[in-house]
Amino acid sequence: MPNEVLIDERGPVTVVKINRPERLNAWSRDVTAQLGEYLASLNEGEYRTRCIVLTGEGRAFCSGADVGGLANSAQGGRPAWRPPHTDYHPADLLRRCDVPIVGAINGYAIGMGFGIALATDIRIAADDARFQVTQMKRGLFADGGLGHLLRQAVGDQRALELMYTARMVEAEEALELGLVLKVVPSEELMDAALELAGQIAASGPMGLAASKRVVYQRSDEPWQRSQEFTGLVIERFFLTEDFKEGVQSFVERREPQFQGR
Repeated sequence: MPNEVLIDERGPVTVVKINRPERLNAWSRDVTAQLGEYLASLNEGEYRTRCIVLTGEGRAFCSGADVGGLANSAQGGRPAWRPPHTDYHPADLLRRCDVPIVGAINGYAIGMGFGIALATDIRIAADDARFQVTQMKRGLFADGGLGHLLRQAVGDQRALELMYTARMVEAEEALELGLVLKVVPSEELMDAALELAGQIAASGPMGLAASKRVVYQRSDEPWQRSQEFTGLVIERFFLTEDFKEGVQSFVERREPQFQGR
C-alpha cells in the first residue's frame, strides 16, 4: 500500500499530510484506512502527540473524493439494505480523535475536501485557499458530513446557498463567513499552523481531550443522524443516471445535463 498519508511527529506536534499530489490529494479508501489507523492509535496509550496539523502535499488540501473509485465501489459488495458504519466516514475520524487538529488549508478544499477541512477543530487558510461544494455538479449531495458542518459554521441560509450554487469561496470570504480562523500568505501557512499547534500542545493533554469532547457533545446526536442519512442514500445516488452524467461531464470538462433520474 503506498504512503498516501505522511506522518511527521515533531515532539508534541505532528504534521499529517494527505499525500496524493498528482491527484490534488483526492480522497481515497487508502487515505481513510491509513489516517484512521493513526488517529485511532492516538486515543490509546500515552499522549505522545498533543496537537496535529493536517494539510495536503503540493498545491491542494484535498480536491474531493476519488470519484472514479467511489463509483466503482458502488457497483457491488455491500447489500443495498446495509449502510456503511459511520466510523468509516472520513470526517468522523477527525471528530472522534481526542487530539486537537489544526487544519492548514493550502489551495483547493473541494467537495469532500471541504468537509474534511471543516471537520478539523481550528482552520488557518493560505491566501490561495479555495472552498467549494461540488457534489451537486456530480449528481450527488453534500455528503460525508459536509452539509451538517457547513450549516454549523455559517447557518442554514448561507449553507444552502453554497450547496445550491456550488460557487467557489475564496480565502478572504471564507474568513468573513467564519469558515477559517485566519488567512495568511501561502508561504507562511505552515509556520502559522505550527505556532498555533505549539500553543495548544503546551496545555494539559487530558484537558484538551475533554474540551474537544464537551464542545462537540451538543452536536453528536444530529451529527450521527446526518451520517446515517448519508449512509442510507449515497450509494443509491451512485447508481443514478445523473451521477454518471456528473462524472462524465467532469471528465469532458463541460457543464452537466441532469435529468433527475
